Amino acid sequence: MKYNLCISIPIKYTSIKEVRPLIEKAVKSKPNLIELRFDYISNIKTFSVDFVRDLLNIIHPHAAVIFTLRDSSEGGQLKIHQKERLKILKMLIEPKPDYIDIEMNTDYSFLNEIIKLASQKGVNIIFSNHNLERTLTYEEAITLIHKFNDTVIQKFAQDPERYQNYIYKVIFTAHTFEDNIIPLRLCKQFSNSSQKLISFCMGPMGIFSRIMCVSLGSFLTYASLEEKTAPGQITIDKMREIYDLFPNNH
Repeated sequence: MKYNLCISIPIKYTSIKEVRPLIEKAVKSKPNLIELRFDYISNIKTFSVDFVRDLLNIIHPHAAVIFTLRDSSEGGQLKIHQKERLKILKMLIEPKPDYIDIEMNTDYSFLNEIIKLASQKGVNIIFSNHNLERTLTYEEAITLIHKFNDTVIQKFAQDPERYQNYIYKVIFTAHTFEDNIIPLRLCKQFSNSSQKLISFCMGPMGIFSRIMCVSLGSFLTYASLEEKTAPGQITIDKMREIYDLFPNNH
């Protein structure tokens, strides 16, 4: 069985000339998906839809693309006003990436605008939650997912067919090896469901779940190319080396 590997790349500049070599190197690694982290950009004022579209054109059709502007409250590198953040997210949706990542904890009115625009453009949504301090209990994690699930259905009155394309991403921080069991249990639980889920632990102690989550049903796992975008992230070459040892990964 082949697993979905996503290379996460920090985008620091708004110049195609400066960013292209890194993107092309990622494409050559032949991942299933490439995530572009726009919260690393040094000068957001020079950001444009044309720049985003050019990046997308380099990656398509070689890999699916996730655009992310991670909020600073969940590990994002950029601290900006919410109005400006909404403006940039709309610019990210405009050229139609395969996925846009948005935090579950986003303000309802903000979230509603993103859901509507993504739906109009045919962009799938990854609703994410990152706990930078600890690993929730299994019961806490299930409650978090179900509560947000009810919010999406009731608050935003989503079309059930459209809803099937949503992905929930619940990420924890591991302090003990045992913490890895929680996201792996979640992945196993949702592997029998129509709801796609991504779940693992960050940090050095979470590497086990980062590797094993896909074998238990996680939609994908993230790897780095050169620079890490999260603690505990390992390179795509190392990930593949490990997966090649798995008996059913051929």
